[in-house]
Amino acid sequence: MKKLMSASAKIMIIFTIVILISLNTVYTKTFATVEGTVKSEDGKPIAGAKVILIFSEDGKKYELTTDKKGIWRKANVRPGAWTIGFMAEGYKPQNINIKLSAIKKNMPIDIKLSLIPKSPLSKGDVLYQEKKYAEALQEYQRVLVENQDLFQAYEKIGLCYYRLDDLDKAIENFKLVLEKEPQSRDTLINLSAIYFQRGELEEGMKYFNRLDENSLTDPSLFYNIGILLFNNGEVDLAIDNLRRCIQLDSNYVNAYYQLALADLNKGDTGEARRNFQKVIELAPESEKAELAKKLLENIK
Repeated sequence: MKKLMSASAKIMIIFTIVILISLNTVYTKTFATVEGTVKSEDGKPIAGAKVILIFSEDGKKYELTTDKKGIWRKANVRPGAWTIGFMAEGYKPQNINIKLSAIKKNMPIDIKLSLIPKSPLSKGDVLYQEKKYAEALQEYQRVLVENQDLFQAYEKIGLCYYRLDDLDKAIENFKLVLEKEPQSRDTLINLSAIYFQRGELEEGMKYFNRLDENSLTDPSLFYNIGILLFNNGEVDLAIDNLRRCIQLDSNYVNAYYQLALADLNKGDTGEARRNFQKVIELAPESEKAELAKKLLENIK
């Protein structure tokens, strides 16, 4: 009987070990490992490239960066369908969809990214950003001679002329852009702003009204247009644009201040008082708030 019990005990121990081994095997195969490299088209590793892994089932995301050899690796990820994105400055981004396994080794993912073509206008853009407008103008004109179909250069040339206070030539070049791209948002804005600045309200509104209203999401645009209109005595239109600015950004302190000044100009002291108080509420320590307080003292 003792031997029988001993044999049974041995069988139970062996059975338990088998179960534990089996469970351990299942557990170790719960997760997957994925790795690879990111290189340029000529095979050079791209250090610091961003690798983003997104699990299709629940959107779980991991973000990695490549080492100096362009290598990346992520362990302990769930098996299944993943989208992996690869990005590096100066290169076109690339996405792949892949299914990762927890049972067998996943093949390395070796990605080659293509360089973003350098714009022929880039040298002029650098000069423009450095406020070397005359030099930038010469560079854009040189590029245009070599690339006569590059109508985008006219926009850049127009901006240079604007900065150099040659508004007639700025207008001339902006209009050349519209011949190729009639709904160019930036060009329409620039033309309307120049005409407003020159006090030619009707001409400015002609271009401003051509803009797609749904694309006008920058509150600064309406603020700047409002200021130009106010300075040219178009108080009602200035108020309309300043209110549109505030609709897009209810914390735009300068817009409330300028709107209050426009209200005072119209003799609407109630609205002016409310807008000055809003300035003080939003930016109590600002210079505009101090000015608003002084002006409120004088409003009856």
